[in-house]
Amino acid sequence: MNAPRLLIAQFVAQSMALFLVLSVIGGSLGTARAGTGDLEILEEAWYGCVRDAYARQRPGQSRAGMQRNVLDECREQEDRLVAATMREHAREDEAARRAGLPLTVRAGAGTWAWAASVAAYVVDPVTSWLQGWRAAAR
Repeated sequence: MNAPRLLIAQFVAQSMALFLVLSVIGGSLGTARAGTGDLEILEEAWYGCVRDAYARQRPGQSRAGMQRNVLDECREQEDRLVAATMREHAREDEAARRAGLPLTVRAGAGTWAWAASVAAYVVDPVTSWLQGWRAAAR
């Protein structure tokens, strides 16, 4: 007779704990995502600065010279954008850490980017070298 009551009590306790955890996670993730609109505004400001600065460059300059001048002129907007992006990533990482997600899940696309980098710089050259070696041996 007490077994069903105990199971119901455990279910209710687990449900309440899950609800509490999800509400905390949702609140922290909502706070982390609050700055994404600011990022878009900063990004548009930086692109606008780059377009305007590029339009003011002398036509006789080298391409590399124009690009350096444009980036130098828009350094302040770029610094703001980079700082805001880093703060956003730190907030997202902290929210994921508080949610108890493991590092591999928190890294997300970064993990795939790392794997693609390893494939591009290690696996692909070795594979092409082996294929060239086999072709030369024939």
